Amino acid sequence: MYHNRLLCIIMRIFVETKTDKMKEYLELKEKAEENFMMSKTQGDTRFHLLVILALETGARVSDLLKIKSDDFTQENGITYLSYENKKGKKRQVQRISERTALKIDIVTNGISTYGVFYNENKGVTMSRITANRKCTALYGFNFHNLRKVAGKNVATQKGVVYASKFLGHSRVSTTDIYLGVSTDQFKKDMEDCII
Repeated sequence: MYHNRLLCIIMRIFVETKTDKMKEYLELKEKAEENFMMSKTQGDTRFHLLVILALETGARVSDLLKIKSDDFTQENGITYLSYENKKGKKRQVQRISERTALKIDIVTNGISTYGVFYNENKGVTMSRITANRKCTALYGFNFHNLRKVAGKNVATQKGVVYASKFLGHSRVSTTDIYLGVSTDQFKKDMEDCII
């Protein structure tokens, strides 16, 4: 009986949330890709690449701002981004789409001395605060929210356990809290779902 109720809840949550979260994710990614293509300056191009990478990898903005060209590797024609997480305890490895890999090549032009988000004209790397302000102004989300959108997209597609690994959390319970899975709502759904 418990398993039937649980299955009913999972199916209801999956059907209700998958389309909304996927739609939100795809709309943000499409807007970032359009903005990348229409960018007039190199700084704008780099910023929109930062947004695209945040959505694809679920990485924290502080982690992404530190990446260098050398952090991107290719295996069997697939591009990966390998970066240290915020705490520096482990390296995250995320797959990058071909379209994004091409954008990275455009932005870096083979330069590996400085970080990908280093501005040669100003001689500095974009700050986390500046990136968040610009992201909120252009997209209505800050980078923390983009990370959550990416995590929710993965959770609806693959499940919370996979989302936990995707976001670099050491515990699934952390991911539950992070993505807003409510224990009270879960209990209510259990009671409402009668088979």
